[in-house]
Amino acid sequence: MVDTIKASDLTGGCLCGAIRYRCSGEPDSMGLCQCNRCQRQSGSSFLIAVVYTRAAVAFEQGELFSYVAQDDEGATLTRHFCGACGSPIMITLDRYPEIRSIMGGSVDDKSRLKPTFSLWCSTSQPWLSLPVRIQQHSAYPDGLIA
Repeated sequence: MVDTIKASDLTGGCLCGAIRYRCSGEPDSMGLCQCNRCQRQSGSSFLIAVVYTRAAVAFEQGELFSYVAQDDEGATLTRHFCGACGSPIMITLDRYPEIRSIMGGSVDDKSRLKPTFSLWCSTSQPWLSLPVRIQQHSAYPDGLIA
């Protein structure tokens, strides 16, 4: 039996429709990442990460493919995407195994995307000016879970 989707749930999926997900409730955080890797993955100047607990994210259709990368310190970051159309769907990090960062571009109702911070602004594009309400960090600050 499929649960009824609540108004607070965030739904989304990939470009071709093979992947569908639902995130229960409100996200823990929402921010931008402007690191070089995220710029490459998103094909843009940044990606939008909508962070939920692992238990709040349910995949209702399709199977994700994964690309695993390590940073300079050896920490693993896994990028999950649709194997058919390549749409980025989610990022998981070994240092925060209980969170799921859903890619904002895959969200159905993008009017709900209201990022409050931006990471790796030191590698941002020089022509990009963010609203003053978005807290900007030159790198990944200690204690932030995003």
